[in-house]
Amino acid sequence: MSYIYKILKQFLPAQYDGSDPLWAKRQIWVAKINHEDTVDEFETLEQARVKRDELDQADPTNRVYKIIQIDLTGTEPNTDIE
Repeated sequence: MSYIYKILKQFLPAQYDGSDPLWAKRQIWVAKINHEDTVDEFETLEQARVKRDELDQADPTNRVYKIIQIDLTGTEPNTDIE
C-alpha cells in the first residue's frame, strides 16, 4: 500500500467537555485553518509526528492536532493514527 500522513487541526481550539451537547463538541477537523495556513502532508509517520509536535509547541491556544493516514490507492478509508 501507498500512504501519506496528514495533520489535521482542531478548528476551534477548545478541549472536549463531556457535558457539551452533541452539536457543540468542537470536534471539527480541518487541514487549513485559514488561507495563510499550510496543508501538512508527509511520506512517513515520523515526519508527521515531528511537525505535529512543532505545531503543538508553537500554538498558545491549546488547539489539538491529529495525524491521519490516507491510502493513496483509494482502497482503504482514511484512518486516525494519533
